Amino acid sequence: MNDLGMFVYLRTYSRFLQQKGRREVWKETVKRAVEFNMLQEWEHCQRIGMPITRQRQERMREESIEFFESMYGLNQFLSGRTMWAGDANNKGIQKFAMANFNCAYTKITKWRDLCDLFYALLVGTGAGFGCRLDDAKQLPPIRIYGYEVEFENYKYVGRPGQLDKTVIENGSDTDGRTIEVTITIGDSKEGWVEALGLFFDVLTLDKYKSVNKIKMNFDFIRPNGTPLKTFGGTASGPEPLIEMFQGILNVIQNKLDPDNLEPMKIVNTYDIERAQARPIHVMDIANLIGYNVVVGGVRRTAEIFLLDPNDYESVFAKFGLNGLWTPEHYEKFCEIEKAVKAAGVPYPVKRFSKMHEDFRDTGMYMGTNLHHRRMSNNSAAFIDKPSREYVMLLCDMMQLEGEPGMINLYEAGRRILNAMGIKRPDHESIVTIAKEIGLNPCAEIILFSKGLCNLTTINVKNFVHAVSGPKGTRYVLDREGLIQAQRLSARAGLRMTLIQLELPEWHRVQSMARLTGCSLTGYQDAMEMLGWDQKTQDELLDVLRKVGHDAVAQYADELRVPVPLFVTAIKPEGTLSQVAGGVSPGLHFSHAPHHIRRIRINSKDPLALAVRDSGWTINPEVGTSGADYYEQMANARTWVIDFPVATGAKRTKEDVSALEQFEIYRHFQRYYTDMNTSNTITVKPQEWRELFEKIFHNWDEYVGVSFLALDGGTYQLAPYETITEEQFKDMSAIHKPLRLDLLAKYDSDLYSDQLDESMEGCEGGACGIR
Repeated sequence: MNDLGMFVYLRTYSRFLQQKGRREVWKETVKRAVEFNMLQEWEHCQRIGMPITRQRQERMREESIEFFESMYGLNQFLSGRTMWAGDANNKGIQKFAMANFNCAYTKITKWRDLCDLFYALLVGTGAGFGCRLDDAKQLPPIRIYGYEVEFENYKYVGRPGQLDKTVIENGSDTDGRTIEVTITIGDSKEGWVEALGLFFDVLTLDKYKSVNKIKMNFDFIRPNGTPLKTFGGTASGPEPLIEMFQGILNVIQNKLDPDNLEPMKIVNTYDIERAQARPIHVMDIANLIGYNVVVGGVRRTAEIFLLDPNDYESVFAKFGLNGLWTPEHYEKFCEIEKAVKAAGVPYPVKRFSKMHEDFRDTGMYMGTNLHHRRMSNNSAAFIDKPSREYVMLLCDMMQLEGEPGMINLYEAGRRILNAMGIKRPDHESIVTIAKEIGLNPCAEIILFSKGLCNLTTINVKNFVHAVSGPKGTRYVLDREGLIQAQRLSARAGLRMTLIQLELPEWHRVQSMARLTGCSLTGYQDAMEMLGWDQKTQDELLDVLRKVGHDAVAQYADELRVPVPLFVTAIKPEGTLSQVAGGVSPGLHFSHAPHHIRRIRINSKDPLALAVRDSGWTINPEVGTSGADYYEQMANARTWVIDFPVATGAKRTKEDVSALEQFEIYRHFQRYYTDMNTSNTITVKPQEWRELFEKIFHNWDEYVGVSFLALDGGTYQLAPYETITEEQFKDMSAIHKPLRLDLLAKYDSDLYSDQLDESMEGCEGGACGIR
């Protein structure tokens, strides 16, 4: 592995071994993950009373060895989530099975649905959430005023006497009415989640309607910096949780963006005044939840909000967030304003006015302070086909701001019904399904509410080998090896659906759908080496899709479980591709001949400290407070590290038109992918309109892709940034090797204290989105 690959592995998958006083090496990580994956079949057989015969044991042993060797050789991978959280020998971490899943989705129609979202994020699962206008109407009305919330001064209790579960205590008046409650928050992720649920209960349930004071006690939460043994990392202390509750209170009382949002509408419920929330409030609360989940140093959270296209408050929620910095940005903003006014679409008038005023006065607009809204990717989730004018409006907004995206839930619903055996579903059936489904943050997995998916990956490039002959070297595909890897990938994915989930409703949906996500990476590198035309590629993709389906059907029958609803998908593959040697991620081309690759990490992680002391280039996360760089670095919870990268690829993103990238997406959708193909299409300034015209005219084949201006748009600290060869050389000259002795020192300092084997630290430093 190169510096980038080794850093990504150490940051993302290598667990600290307490007894050995060091982090895992690659061999140990692979062994741990493969054993955990195979354990699911063993335990499933025991649960259903299926004999574990000597023949079955031998087959499981052989398959374990085969998968271990393939994964150790970087040919294929289990889910990155399992590579971090999977451990057959750790009963503590096994209690939190959802930590093994990449993807989750929930509709928000009850306040406690937000608690499920909170839980998923705390165990490191990327989560989508949806709240359409009709969904928000189902939320119980909530009290806005008539009560005080007091955050009691923090005085850590310490052990013994540690409280893991959250408790609520009631105080009554002389008539026996509950007028005061104290919510004492337990030091566990379940405790944090239950505290949020109780907070919503007090503000919505009739039994608490007389409450005029809510006290929040945080004394049992471990201080910031306390090391966490089972999931790794450090606790964040009570401060993020206090920020979250205060932020939620500000949302309810319309203090976050009062100039552009109307207060919640008051509704009378018997003898108490409450108000009806709208989707924008759900989005803000979900983002505040994500903003304060410190997720093990990769990123605080991964969320996607699927919004109603007719909910213009949500459509414009992030507009202007990144600011306006050039005359070109301002010109595009003016075009968008003109189009919005012509369409008669409601928009945040005061924000637009301020953008004009600031840019005219100073030559720039600094953006809003609603930084929590950065936590989710927002996409308009269409059930009916949008008008051309609406598509073009979103085109202009994405060119400037990167959001909101576009999702076609109608096509996603059709794919679900096709998978159920209904090949020609009627319109009403598709609409009914479309209203109940959503996607994960990277949009490759189609999920029912409370649904999950665990994804596996094959590195196609590693199955292309050089063969020398009289005419020189040529490249050939190890077709049988690739097909066998797909069989192993599908079987490993199905095994993960056997796991017993800790949340009953999520387990019920998982047991019904049993989604597997057999993905590919290094694909463009492989095709470039082979020189294959599109027809030959399509034939290979079709074979791999059929192999995956056949493998899971046979294995499901053997295990006596339902056949998975979906089998194949393509995920972004940004992380595992780096571990695999920097191969082209997913179906993407390399970014540029020379570029900066940015990686995020928790600022308190020992690896971050070792990187800092090794002299690497580091920036504080966007939105961090501070008067200058040094103050921002001191305040930042997340650091962003720059890696100079040079690729040997002949074709890069700059060489491939947006239309060609979209055509590649369509081919994968036709020949390989059951669900969706995650694809970030990089778009040059002159390509936007033509691309969106193409999408509009091919809407029925489209589920959703991401779009990124190749010039970077207004996205600060983007994951990729093109640089010149000279800049690459300059950066490389000062980019010294990582000092592993420093890493060992900081690891030793952090993990020297003996901690309990429970998982009760996940709430303050949940493992990362891997």
